[in-house]
This record gives sequence, structure tokens and C-alpha cells, in this order.
Amino acid sequence: MPYSRTHTEIDLLAIKHNAEAIKRHTGNQLIAVVKADAYGHGAVPVAETLCSVADMFAVATVEEGIKLRQADIRKPILILFSCLPMQVEEIVEFSLTPTIGDREFATALNEVASETKPIKVHVNVNTGMNRSGVCWKEALQFLNKLKTLPRLEVEGIFTHLATADEVDKSFVSVQLNRLASILAHKDGKMVHVANSAATLAVPESHFDAVRPGLSLYGIYPAAEKPIPLKPALTWKARIGWIGSISEGEGVSYGLTYKAPYQTRVAMVQIGYGDGYPRSLSGSGEVLISGMRRPIVGRVCMDVSVVQLEPSDEVSIGDEVVLIGKQGNEEITVDEIAQCSGTIPYEILTQIGPRVKRTFRPVTHNNEH
Repeated sequence: MPYSRTHTEIDLLAIKHNAEAIKRHTGNQLIAVVKADAYGHGAVPVAETLCSVADMFAVATVEEGIKLRQADIRKPILILFSCLPMQVEEIVEFSLTPTIGDREFATALNEVASETKPIKVHVNVNTGMNRSGVCWKEALQFLNKLKTLPRLEVEGIFTHLATADEVDKSFVSVQLNRLASILAHKDGKMVHVANSAATLAVPESHFDAVRPGLSLYGIYPAAEKPIPLKPALTWKARIGWIGSISEGEGVSYGLTYKAPYQTRVAMVQIGYGDGYPRSLSGSGEVLISGMRRPIVGRVCMDVSVVQLEPSDEVSIGDEVVLIGKQGNEEITVDEIAQCSGTIPYEILTQIGPRVKRTFRPVTHNNEH
């Protein structure tokens, strides 16, 4: 491939493998979550790859849904969060499936929908996440009110689980019990509840469809690993400079690292301006020639410095692996997240636009 100072390699077949494994595991319909640019993996290539597996796609915003439609993705696209009344015309124009969480938006959508072709909607029931949706105590009344809006067709009912990735899943049971009274009157509507963690470990939450995100990309959201998943993303950079510093000399801004002895170092062309966490300063590691090498000093906006061993045979332009495998070693997204004091979701979605995305294989799937 042409030179790039830093790039990711996305294994689309790994993502398809994960989707198929999840679908076999649950036996349910699959709503593939591709919000936030498919968790940094590239929403359009991922959706093109999964069109033959997914029954529906889910995004967070109208803009994300439009991007998929403009790429000729024809499967249903669910917007997971309530939209604003001024967005209703775009929703109708691009045949998106919106989430309904309030009467005002529902009324505005009904006014612009076609009389001959009602727009399908899903109702978000707030069972305890308390960030969006119709309160579970009021959900039946709300569903009955929607029946007075003839241009809307309630296709689905769903909720968001707050603790499915925790060891203690007792609140999952609370949320499912709250939903149960509503589902007694679901009238054939699609019910979907399970995020990645619940998809893998809470079978009673599977209902008609599951809604995995992180697990599609080969990352386990919790300790349970009932099916084999393949990580899909590798992140690489290059060595841009090699030097030697004397005992007591410092490295990078603030000179927070002092060389304990004559030390070889290499500058790697990666920094927090690319989404590489600054919190890895003095604590993270990278792979060079299949060996782990520590980051020394502060991660800068554009570059970072790593310590080399005297025996390392390296040259400017050599490949450095930030996430992924090299030789017999591997640095995982989970490791980076733990070292950074955050979660894998943030690491993946913070990979910036300066990082070139490459895909293998490039797919041209006609089943959009």
C-alpha cells in the first residue's frame, strides 16, 4: 500500500465471521450496530459486508443513516435515539426508521409521512437507563396514543440495558421485569433488548432480535466468552527517527522521563492528534520487530517516543504495531483501554481522521 505515517487495517471477513457466529448463537434476527463509524471500523464498508447477514442496521444519528443510504445500503436502518422535529423530512426522504420517545416528535413525523405508506417506527421504553425513552410506567398509554397517528406504524419496542456488562446482572432482571408488563400487549411487534454483553450472556434478553455493537468487531464487552470472536482492527504506525540519549537526559515535553543510562530511543509517528491516548505516556507499549517496547515520556500530539534495546535492529520507516499482532506478541484494545483507564469503545471511536483506514478484502456486495 502507499506510504502512510499511521493507518488501521480492518479485516471485514472477521466482522462477518463475528456477525454469523452471533446469529448462530442466538437464533434471532440481527440488528448490527454501526454507529460512530462502526466503532471506528468504517460504517459503509462494514454495512456492505454485513448486508447478507444483518436484518437491520442501527445508528445513533440521522446523518449516520443518510450516509448509509447514500452508499446504497437498502436494509432497514434504525436510529437508536430520539430525533428532533426539524429532522422529520430527512427521515422520510431517506426511508429511515426513527425511534419514538416523545409525543412532539411523533406528531411532527405523522404530519410529513405519506398517507399511503405509513412510516415504521420503534418505541424506546425507559426501564432504568434514564437517559432517553418513554417511562415504562407510561409506555402502554403512550403506545395507545400513537394509534391515533395513522401515518405511523409501530414496528418495534426496545429498551437499553444499563448493567449487562457487569458481573452483577440483577438490575438486568429488574429492567426485563419492567418491560414484561408492556410486552404482554406487544401485538406482534418486534422486541429487541440485548446489547453485546446481553447477546453473549443473557439469553432471556434475546427476544425477537439482538442488537450487538462491540462484539461485531471481535471484542468481548464482559468476562463471558461463549463464542469465538475475531478482532477486526489492527493499528500501525512507523518509526520516524532513531537516536541515543545520555544518562540523565530527558525525553519529550516536561522531560518526565530521565534515561537511567545511555539509551537508544525511537520516535513513532503517532500521537494524541491521531486519537492515540495521551494517558499512555510512560505506561503504554508498542510492538517493534515482534517485541514489546515501552513508551517513554509524554505522548505528543503527533509523535511518541519508545525505548529500544541495544540489540534492536531497526530503521527509519519500520512498522510499529499499536493494536494487533506482530510476531508472537499482541497488544489488544482491552489492554490499551485498561492502561488508559477507559473502555475499548472509547479507544476505537477516538481513532482520528488522520489515520488512514484500509480494508481487506474490499467487498462489492450487491445485497444492499
